[in-house]
Amino acid sequence: MVSLLDLPPEILWHIISSFDHNDLSIVRLSCKKLRHFCDHPSHWRTLSLKPSPTTNSKGGENSMDLWQLHELERLIGPHVAHIQTIQIWGVRDHVVRYLLTHCTQLLDLTVCGWTTLSNHAFNPKKTMRLRRLELIGAVQQPNYAALGCQIHIHARTLLKELKKAPTSSSPPPAQKLTSLTLATRRTWSQRHVAELMERCPALVRVYLLPAAAKGFDLKKDHQEQWSMTDKRQVSVEPSSDSEDDHDADLTMDMVVLRSNFPNPHTVA
Repeated sequence: MVSLLDLPPEILWHIISSFDHNDLSIVRLSCKKLRHFCDHPSHWRTLSLKPSPTTNSKGGENSMDLWQLHELERLIGPHVAHIQTIQIWGVRDHVVRYLLTHCTQLLDLTVCGWTTLSNHAFNPKKTMRLRRLELIGAVQQPNYAALGCQIHIHARTLLKELKKAPTSSSPPPAQKLTSLTLATRRTWSQRHVAELMERCPALVRVYLLPAAAKGFDLKKDHQEQWSMTDKRQVSVEPSSDSEDDHDADLTMDMVVLRSNFPNPHTVA
C-alpha cells in the first residue's frame, strides 16, 4: 500500500494545498515532512477564520459564535510571521489585540461581528504595518456602543481626530490613506468629504454606506452585501473658500471621488 509520504512532492503539494487552515494545523503535527509542506508561507498569507460552535453561545437566532484565544493561538501561532490578510468572525478585545500584536506583517484586517471592542484592542505596543481595517456589524450584533461611536462614525468626530497633531516625527497615517469606507447615518455632506480629502491628500475614494449602519447578516456573504458595483458615483473637490457647493447631505449609498481622479463612470 502506498502511503501519503510515498507520493512525489508535486502530488503531495497539490493535495495539501487543498486543505483548509484547520486541516493544515492538524496534519502538520503528524511528521516532519508533512510539517514542511503544511507550514509553507503561501498557505498562511491570507486567512478566513470562522469560530467553531461553542458552549458559550446561548443559542437562538441572534446568538454569535466567538473565537476562544487558545483555539486561535493553536491554529495560527506557528505562522503569525507570514500572515498578511485576515477576515475573522466573532471576536472580543483580546482576540483582536492578539492579531495586531503578533501578526507583524498584517496589512489587511476585516472583523465580522464582535461582542466587545475598545481602545484596548487597537492600541498594541508594537508599531503596526496595518493598511486597511474593516469592521462589519451583524444582525446578531449585541452592542455597537462597545466601539464608543456605535457602528457609524459622525463626520465631525472623524475630522476632529484627523486635526490632532501627530505624536511622532513620522508622517501621520492620514497622509497615506487612499480609500475609506464608512457606514453613515445622515451625518455626512459633500462639505465634510471635501474637508476630509483636503486633510488626506492621497485620498481618492470615499465609500459612504448609510444602509450598512443597520449591520450585516453574518450568515450571508458580506462581499455581496458590501458590493460597490451598483453604487452611485459623484465627484467633489477638496475644501475651498466657497461652501455653496458642499452643503448637500449624502443620504444614499454612493462612491465619492476626488474630482481630479480619472474615472469614466463618475457622475458630477
